[in-house]
Amino acid sequence: MYNDPDAPLVSAVIPTRNRPLLVCRAVRSALDQTFGAIEVVVVVDGPDPETEKALNSIADSRLRMIALPNNVGGGEARNVGVRAAKGKYIALLDDDDEWLPAKIEKQLRSIVESRPTSTNILVACKYFARDNIAELILPVAIPHQEEDISEYLFCSDTVFGTRTGFLQTSTWLITRSYLLEVPFTKGLKRNQDTDWILRAMKVVPHALLFVDEPLAIFHNELSRPRIGTVTNAESGTWEYSYRWAADNRFLFTKRSLSYFLITICVGSALGQGQFWVALRMVSRDIREHGTVNVKLIAILMKYMCIWALPRSSFKRFLGRVLYLAATRHPGMKDRTGTH
Repeated sequence: MYNDPDAPLVSAVIPTRNRPLLVCRAVRSALDQTFGAIEVVVVVDGPDPETEKALNSIADSRLRMIALPNNVGGGEARNVGVRAAKGKYIALLDDDDEWLPAKIEKQLRSIVESRPTSTNILVACKYFARDNIAELILPVAIPHQEEDISEYLFCSDTVFGTRTGFLQTSTWLITRSYLLEVPFTKGLKRNQDTDWILRAMKVVPHALLFVDEPLAIFHNELSRPRIGTVTNAESGTWEYSYRWAADNRFLFTKRSLSYFLITICVGSALGQGQFWVALRMVSRDIREHGTVNVKLIAILMKYMCIWALPRSSFKRFLGRVLYLAATRHPGMKDRTGTH
């Protein structure tokens, strides 16, 4: 396989801000790949001397750092890295995640073996999801070529509201031409990854390849600050996701839109003490643009039972736990240190 370190075929793009130790771990996992023809482009999203110093201490000519004078947000920081990249393929990596050594090699091999007809390709894979309690291998459900991507992402929930279909961003290997044609939406504070993959699959519906093997590690320590929750209070509310979905209904099927509105928006509102407000708002959208099935009704009934609990603090806690269970994996939240 092509493996010339002086002419990178793959560019790892890592946006970061204020996470010097974490981003260095991510960078080393990219530089330690068994596939050598790789460069690592780290985009420091705004003034951050400590991170720049940490990256400058890594003595590897394959590492390039782009220090932006101003904060542009995670989506645009990725776009900056893609535009500056030299490789034919872009491998996205969040600054708090890492890759297993053979990730890139195995994903490139899957492209060769599948012989895709399109030049626009997205390769994802399974990953280890680690948090403060356990380690899981995800996703449980594997996407199929003929399956609408929005249905895979949102309609594979269990009756308890737990997601089984995810395409974690740090597992994505994408042709650079694809990302140039469909860049990340600038200024979007939440749902960045979901927004991109839904739009990208509209351009090329069957661009997705999947490696059924965990090749990355998704670090999901629940105590770590998240974009849109700590750094930006507005984007952490259920209304932000609701407005985004309302503006982008065309990216969903009727069924997946209903699931998103109930499990993501109403589920989040339950944890924020605004269950009925959210339910009234999304009900109008579901009647006009969505559809309902038995499983979705069961999920909603579960939310209603929690809301009926007498202690507001306890039911908000349960609502938050259920929301985290449904959205702790991608692309339901933006996980880079940029905002």
